[in-house]
Amino acid sequence: MSEKKPALGFETGLSFRPLPDEVLREFERWREAGRLGFMSLPGDEDLLSASLDLAGLLGPQIDTVVLDGIGGSALGPRALLSACGTRSRRVLITDSPDPRTIEAVKRGCDPRRTLLTVVTKSGTTAETMAVLLDLYEWLPSDIRDSRTVAVTDPEKGDLRKAASDRGWRTLPIPPSVGGRYSVLSPVGIFPAALAGLDCRELLRGAASVSEDFQANGPSSLAARIAACYLEFFRSHPVHVFFAYADCLYDTALWFAQLWAESLGKRLDLSGREVWTGQTPLASRGPADQHSLVQLLMEGPPDKFVTFLRCNARSSALPGGFDGYSSIEWLQGRSLEELRGAEAGATAAALSERGLPVAVLSREGTPCEAFCGEVFMALEIATVLCGLALGVNPLDQPGVERGKILTFKEMGRPGYR
Repeated sequence: MSEKKPALGFETGLSFRPLPDEVLREFERWREAGRLGFMSLPGDEDLLSASLDLAGLLGPQIDTVVLDGIGGSALGPRALLSACGTRSRRVLITDSPDPRTIEAVKRGCDPRRTLLTVVTKSGTTAETMAVLLDLYEWLPSDIRDSRTVAVTDPEKGDLRKAASDRGWRTLPIPPSVGGRYSVLSPVGIFPAALAGLDCRELLRGAASVSEDFQANGPSSLAARIAACYLEFFRSHPVHVFFAYADCLYDTALWFAQLWAESLGKRLDLSGREVWTGQTPLASRGPADQHSLVQLLMEGPPDKFVTFLRCNARSSALPGGFDGYSSIEWLQGRSLEELRGAEAGATAAALSERGLPVAVLSREGTPCEAFCGEVFMALEIATVLCGLALGVNPLDQPGVERGKILTFKEMGRPGYR
């Protein structure tokens, strides 16, 4: 048994069966076959150094990074940057071809002090390519090629070809790392480094989870999360992921994509129709106590609820409102004390109502190690659940039909 444990805690009063040994063995077979590339990212020093070196080279020339990506190429970096904050250069993420959004980005940036970072593993994503065309033209012609970075497949795709033809700097997304599992690759590491985050600490946090899983198997953090989630997967078809800190709401949105795309499948691994899935719902506490909790408390009892919690520094609230009972009682308390009490009380109320509740938490404010632990734990748990359910947690065939119909609608050659 390993003595090295992640600081991230997983607490629940629920009873659940441990993962079957066969699921753990299957995970290991997939890892040994090179299918789970995200597991190797915390120890890939070459990949880390490539991101850090490029950030060090380009950082002094800019004050803003515009990250052009969608799906995992945007959700992962946004979750990381929201949780930890930016400490040097700002990072703006454009994950929609909404012209108002793109125009607002251009109005708020100095094009001579902006780095365009285009992120797509396939190198063909239509939304990302459209935004590239718009923002590349916006950059001054004398510097645009030196201020464009492509983060993409190391060998194939039109973005890789364009980068080679035009002399753009590039960073690779390993072929064995899917988009929604890519936050610990250059997809997340490069913008994080430019924002001033400690990327080594991020990867150390992730490594503590993967090492714990490798050493401790069914009793590890990631395996316990998977076993608990799996126990209620079919009986509770909605998974509410309640982030009890504003800075963690983007992590809830990241989880929603990870969970939905990985486990929402029509076919199992044998090709049999199963139509499996559990709908994730990203929520923000305490705000959503005033919107969703009524449904959770008195609506259909079909929800599993995960609380993601952390602490924040907060000073005592001032006085001056004696005689106003609804205000006076809060004097001398703190914002953090109220938020923490509400999180605990909401979890207790939902448990009393009979809903299954689990809590992911870590002492202290969100930091790079915290994010690394959360990302790796939930990625491993998601793959374990997929293998236990007999579906492929790495593909997303259901996304393709919409793409094809979009291409037909716009008259793309070969799709009419």
